[in-house]
Amino acid sequence: MGRQAHTLDKQEETVLLDAAGIDRLAEMLTEALEQADVERKEALRLRLATEDILTVWQRGAADGAACTFRCGTRWGRAYIELLVPGQRVDPSEAAEGGNETLLYANLLAQAGLAPVYSYQDGMNRLAFYPPKPQRFGPLAQLLLAIAASAVCGLLAVAAPDGARDVVSGIVTPLFNALMGILQTLAGPMIFLSVCCGIVNIGDVQTLGRIGKTVLLRFLTAIFLLTGLTAVCLVWFFRPESGASAGGASAASQIYSMILGVIPSNLLSPFLEGNTLQIIFMAICMGAALLVLGEKTSAVRALCDHANTLIQFLMELVSRYIAVFVFVSLLSLALSQSLGGLGGVAKGLVLGMAACLIWPLLYALAVSLRMRVSLPVLLRKLLPTYLIALSTASSSAALSTNLETCEKRLGISPRIAGFAVPLGQVLFKTGGAVGFFVLALGLAEFYGVAMPLPWVVTGVLVSALLAIAAPPVPGGSLTCYTVLLTQLGIPEEAIGLAVAGNVILDFFMTSCGISCLQSELVLASSRLGMLDVETLRKETRK
Repeated sequence: MGRQAHTLDKQEETVLLDAAGIDRLAEMLTEALEQADVERKEALRLRLATEDILTVWQRGAADGAACTFRCGTRWGRAYIELLVPGQRVDPSEAAEGGNETLLYANLLAQAGLAPVYSYQDGMNRLAFYPPKPQRFGPLAQLLLAIAASAVCGLLAVAAPDGARDVVSGIVTPLFNALMGILQTLAGPMIFLSVCCGIVNIGDVQTLGRIGKTVLLRFLTAIFLLTGLTAVCLVWFFRPESGASAGGASAASQIYSMILGVIPSNLLSPFLEGNTLQIIFMAICMGAALLVLGEKTSAVRALCDHANTLIQFLMELVSRYIAVFVFVSLLSLALSQSLGGLGGVAKGLVLGMAACLIWPLLYALAVSLRMRVSLPVLLRKLLPTYLIALSTASSSAALSTNLETCEKRLGISPRIAGFAVPLGQVLFKTGGAVGFFVLALGLAEFYGVAMPLPWVVTGVLVSALLAIAAPPVPGGSLTCYTVLLTQLGIPEEAIGLAVAGNVILDFFMTSCGISCLQSELVLASSRLGMLDVETLRKETRK
């Protein structure tokens, strides 16, 4: 069983890479994963994937080749490694499943659900980094930080002016330092996440008829839903200082914004924190690396290693998100500007409402289009929705999502195996809607003007950040840092944004998962790969 200290006993063993050796390696891996408190379902998935990879290595290795198993703890982080000397044999490239298997493995790796392969100094290496269990979950930590900041803020406001100035002199510089860390990591993290996400598709051939249809539908739906949300809800937010822009002036500003996506040089987007330019550069570079393939293998490896490094740094920062929220909210309380939080509360309520309504409308569209009973369809979608709603984790809902798509909704396994992991990484409709609506509430709170160009920018940035959000703890914190900067909302709002996200994240995740299932039904129907009888049939308990 797991240990609170989250340490793996140091172990190293070398065995022959044959059938018996693969069984022994899989057994050691399972024992280490159990010790690291990895859920049994995830441990089984990792074991099966590892056995396949070891079989690929066995076929490509010389007779008598051996594999070394290592596990232990470095710098407080558990690790498990499998090493086989010899020529480079990337298991994803040599697998019999073809490009779809490669894509599936890459997407799972990007979501933190698969081992990471590398080749260095003549050694094929497979590494696992089990997540660190915490005595208090992230939600409990954030709620504790919010409560502590409220209490400390009330005490500081009630204190004499001199004492309040001393506290402010400590808190404000600390807040600025923490913001500097986030802003330093935000640009590279978004860039590398988008770029590596494109490269991990595998090659251009993978983007065949299925890939193009699914990807285009995903992107169209995210931008469409976020835009419709803006049209429906922006009228609820009218800050007193908000200025309106319409007609030729608004069109000119939007046109300039579109052209402004193209940067003047490679460094200015990162120095200025221009998210649209950073994502544009990442898309261009990722697409170029995908087209050039093995000709740019060294650059692709460099990007992959850099992405791993940045995500590791963000994981370290994410351990102290509660501290950051405490400092941010305390700084806001010391400024004595908490009197107009109605806009933020309004953003939360409307964000939750939008995340509840969109899955229902998506299911209604499927019901009408496919002529399936709406109650039957909702009962099939409900189990995955409840898992996502109760955990705020798309990873926790992955296995149920796959099972529902294939066995209950009648989606071809060929599409489900490709599009479900892809959708959980990219198709974050709930995230885009939640980002935008919460930004509306923060803009009203700070009196930021919301003319038409601002709204268009908010829709674009929210949708792009939802797609680009890195699958690591603290990824949403980085997204809010970028979003607020792009929309001209003061950086002090980050504490309120993260605090609001604590509640909204449950609804955003469940919305994205449910909309994904409905979208895949429509996409597979268009491709002629949907079992309509299974979709319409009532599922027996």
